[in-house]
Amino acid sequence: MNKQSLYLFGGALMASSALASQANAAVFRAFNWTVTTTSTISAKSLATEVFSGTTTLANSVSLGANTTSTVNAILVDFAANLTSGFNVQVNVTNATFTGTPSVVVYSQSTAGTMAVSSVLSCSLQALPDKLLITGCTAQGGTNPSRADAMAIFGITYTTAGALAAAGQSIKLDGLVTNATGGTTFETVTSVSIITSKSAADVSVQTGSALTVDNNSTPVFSKFTTSSATATLGTISFSATGAVGTDLSNVFSTVISITGTVEVKIAHSALTDAALTSVSIPLAGLSATPAAFVSGTVSFQVPAASLNKAAITVTFDGTTGITASSGTGTATVTPTTVAGIVRAVSPFSGNLASITRGGLSVELNGLFPTAGQGSTLYRSLLRIANTSSIDGVATLTIKNDSTGATLGSFTTTVTAGATKQVMSSDIEAAVSTAAATGAAYKVVVTGSFNGYVQHLLWNSVTGLFTDLSGFRNGSLTTDP
Repeated sequence: MNKQSLYLFGGALMASSALASQANAAVFRAFNWTVTTTSTISAKSLATEVFSGTTTLANSVSLGANTTSTVNAILVDFAANLTSGFNVQVNVTNATFTGTPSVVVYSQSTAGTMAVSSVLSCSLQALPDKLLITGCTAQGGTNPSRADAMAIFGITYTTAGALAAAGQSIKLDGLVTNATGGTTFETVTSVSIITSKSAADVSVQTGSALTVDNNSTPVFSKFTTSSATATLGTISFSATGAVGTDLSNVFSTVISITGTVEVKIAHSALTDAALTSVSIPLAGLSATPAAFVSGTVSFQVPAASLNKAAITVTFDGTTGITASSGTGTATVTPTTVAGIVRAVSPFSGNLASITRGGLSVELNGLFPTAGQGSTLYRSLLRIANTSSIDGVATLTIKNDSTGATLGSFTTTVTAGATKQVMSSDIEAAVSTAAATGAAYKVVVTGSFNGYVQHLLWNSVTGLFTDLSGFRNGSLTTDP
């Protein structure tokens, strides 16, 4: 910042002319007694939570009153020595000035130390959108009759409701002109002094996808981790270091932002007969199926217990986990506490998906032996075990129109072999399957990798038709 060698000769007129011919830019700096080029302004992170939900109340918030925050005392660092009369105009964006600010003009020694300059008698007028500092003239005296910088103290802001949205900023820019205002000596580079962000860093992080193990004992009773407990997701809820209206005090804990939160968990696993509980272990909370409502459950949790808090599910370890669709979400809704205008906004995220490993296929439109099947069509299934170990296939029979379960049975499939199951075999095991003569569907699951082929036999022509494309589910290997 040292400008002592500039514009010291030739008097006021020469200085003014030289300044007017230069593309000079003054800068705003944080005020201190030894100003250097490193004393740049770092924008304060203002918590969006200090504003209310209405524009009128948000605009009435006063920022920076009665504080030692450096934002309340800024320095206009001139690009050159000002040795003639000058004016300074400071403009504000996304706020208005309020209060009774004051100014002091400084000169700088070769060592960089600031001293009050002999440039006195500046007048300051605070308008809503600008500060007008006029009539700054050299007065003589023991200190140098020039200006290297000007400090403005006691700045307070209001009508800053735009900062209720994270990422908005209060900005300053300005001009330095000659005494009459007709000539621009320098522009003052725009700077952000306050930028808004949420006082809490919040998110729901999806857990890793979960696979129910087809080789577990019993089959599909545990995950591939050999555990019946799994993590669906993690809630992150931590303070960001944002400040309040005085621009000094930091929201140091989530408790100062919000007291408790509601965590609502919705997941298809909550309708699974094998599930025994849903928990948030960090908060010491757990719920059993008795508390579930249509696949959802809610917890009231202290906010301080939620940073890196996992959501876990526990199954009984003996009942097969169906993993039907296997997806869900968690929604976190904070509540306001006394002294804070409003709470952190609700947030949500997806939870881990759950799928079954091994063979899981649904085949539609099987023809029964009754009715038309007795004289023309018959269905048969070819269940292939492509793994290296023998496995058990479970066939669940369902009404093709309603999806209602009619019954189930199991059959062993040798490693590397294929087991053929006729519609007559299915109906012998589940007598209600052919009761109406209507088509039904079969869900085949197995503790092995493989595939299922659905063939339709025409007893008149003796031809087979492959209907394997009419199925749902996932195959490890297609036929």
